[in-house]
Amino acid sequence: MRSKTVKVKYRLPNQGAVFHFVIYATDLNVYDKYQWKTRKYGKETGCIWRKLHLAVDISIYKVIAAEVNLASVGDTEVLPIFLNLL
Repeated sequence: MRSKTVKVKYRLPNQGAVFHFVIYATDLNVYDKYQWKTRKYGKETGCIWRKLHLAVDISIYKVIAAEVNLASVGDTEVLPIFLNLL
């Protein structure tokens, strides 16, 4: 499946030094092309869950970095990635 291999990284152009930022994470349900089978035949297909991690600069209230990972990846694993980007 494509959603298992695609890595999404987002970074805004550098707007100066970032002193304080907050990491926020939310779960996303990714629908695949076979969801119509569930509606038509009532068969259970495995849901695909991903986690969106956002780094928000609290001084300007803007998203400065984002990353989509597996649902099992925690904030502590994404923190070093965000620190390398900033």
